[in-house]
Amino acid sequence: SSGINAEYGGPPPGNYSAPAGGYGPPPAQAGPDLRQVFDSVDKDRSGYISVNELQAALSNGTWQPFNPETVRLMISMFDRDGNGTINFQEFGELWKYINDWQNTFRYYDRDNSGSIDQAELQTAITSF
Repeated sequence: SSGINAEYGGPPPGNYSAPAGGYGPPPAQAGPDLRQVFDSVDKDRSGYISVNELQAALSNGTWQPFNPETVRLMISMFDRDGNGTINFQEFGELWKYINDWQNTFRYYDRDNSGSIDQAELQTAITSF
């Protein structure tokens, strides 16, 4: 006896195999259901998010709308097919990009003030 209980240490019962084509890519990020977020922003249910839809969904903390040019730039950075909108996959890339920048900002905003003061900026610049 090897000491391994087949019930717990062996393969699953039956003829188990992975689905054809594999499992697909992992989710873009843990946290909110990205599909739900995408669907809530895609107001016209086109399967694409336009500049106007993204602008309506974004908050910059001041209750003022994002500058339309900023939103256009955000879309153009991830609009791989060049149609002026972003699909779900492109939205996932934008979501990760925004979260990465948000996490970087929070890291350097040591006093959690919501802004980067001179000392925090100096720390950020010297670390790059």
